[in-house]
Amino acid sequence: MTRQSFALGVALVAGGALCWSFAGVVTRSLQANPWEIVFWRSVVMALTIGGYLLVFDRAATLDAIRRAWRAMLLSAFCLSGAFVGFFVALDHTTVANTLVVTASAPLIAALLARLFLGEAVRPATWLAMLAAIGGVALTVVDSLASTGIIGPLLALFCAVSFAANMVVIRTRPDVNMMFSVVLGGVVSALITLPLAWPFPAPSHEIPWLAFLGVVQLGLGLVLFTLGLRHLPAATASLVGLLETVLGPLWVWLAFGESPGLYGFIGGGVILGALALNTLWEARAARLRLAPA
Repeated sequence: MTRQSFALGVALVAGGALCWSFAGVVTRSLQANPWEIVFWRSVVMALTIGGYLLVFDRAATLDAIRRAWRAMLLSAFCLSGAFVGFFVALDHTTVANTLVVTASAPLIAALLARLFLGEAVRPATWLAMLAAIGGVALTVVDSLASTGIIGPLLALFCAVSFAANMVVIRTRPDVNMMFSVVLGGVVSALITLPLAWPFPAPSHEIPWLAFLGVVQLGLGLVLFTLGLRHLPAATASLVGLLETVLGPLWVWLAFGESPGLYGFIGGGVILGALALNTLWEARAARLRLAPA
């Protein structure tokens, strides 16, 4: 890996995280209910990613669908749970509390991979899981004092759904599963359509709803995926934590929204556990690849 390739990868992944970080601040500026937000975001995202695959990766995508359509359908249902759960959680708790709980998804994925795929879990990852549980507990305590327990539970549902998707993707490492994101958008749009109808959001919010689909999720996924071609997964995961840092920052700057003391502490514990575990995994990978 050249220095230029590494820098390009960091820039692409950081760009993807930046796009993702706008979800909270845009949502807070809209009158649309969460069901309508999820519906339009999912529809526009599916069209965006689907168009990208059609133009730039049509042959490989069709081959992937033929070889792994069952795994893609399962992935799509997991993703739809994450898409819906995230925005409904935002309707019940702060952006910061939602993001720090959903940030625990990689650690939940490690646990699910151990249970369903038999993958080994390093002692450092077990410790990170315990720390993340403590961080989530502090976040719940913070929400109980202000907005209630529903928001953190929905954020946890989102994290579990996304973690399950990560495990499903690991079952087919030989296939590019990007089309499952398109299917996930279709499924979440179908789920939320009855609840979003008759689309009461004012017309001037339509560009922002489109922004959530095209830029916040669609472009974010494309940039992150392209960045993975130039970076080790551990490095990409660390850079991706920018979303969890920037998302609450935008909302605080725009609306003055911030979590309480326990929310700050819980978020710090979860982010610290993720960062240290990722660094440990990167170190372990370098040791495995080092010449004897």
